[in-house]
Amino acid sequence: MAFAITIQADSSPIEAVLKQLGSFDSLKDRLFDEIGQAMVVSTQERFLWQRDVDGNPWKISWRARLQGGETGRKDGHLVNGMSHNVLNNGVEWGANQTYAHVFHYGAHITPKNGQYITFAVGGQFRKVKEVNIPSRTFLGIDAEDEASILNIVGSFIDEHLLRGA
Repeated sequence: MAFAITIQADSSPIEAVLKQLGSFDSLKDRLFDEIGQAMVVSTQERFLWQRDVDGNPWKISWRARLQGGETGRKDGHLVNGMSHNVLNNGVEWGANQTYAHVFHYGAHITPKNGQYITFAVGGQFRKVKEVNIPSRTFLGIDAEDEASILNIVGSFIDEHLLRGA
C-alpha cells in the first residue's frame, strides 16, 4: 500500500467509564439510600404544606377543625414515622403507622356491632351510622420529586462513575 491513513481511537476514557460501570453493583445501595432520604423529606413536606401528591390541599380533619392544629400532625407519629428501605434494585419509602393506609387512601367505616359508631371528638361523644375519611395522599412522586431523583442519579453518575471517586 503506497499511501494509508490509520485512525485509532483513544478508548481509555471509554474503558474507564465501562470499568466504573462494572462497579455499580457495589455502589448502588448508596444511590438508592440517597433517593430514599430525599423522598422521605419530600413526603414529610406534604404534611407541612397540607397538600397531596398532586398539590391539592387536604380536606381538614375534624380534630384539626375543632382543636386547632393541622391535619395528620396532632402528635407527629405519622409524619415522623416515615422511613425508607434500600432494596436490591431500588428503594421503598412509607410510614410505619398502622393507620397510614387509611390516611393515604381514605376509608368508609360502618359499625361492626349495632347501628352506630360511638367515638369522642373534642371531649364530646358522637354517635353516627358511618364515617367517611377522605383520601389524603402523601406517598408518590410528583414533578419536583422526579427532578430531584434525576439530579441525584446525575450527580451519582458524575461523582462515582465518570470521575471514579
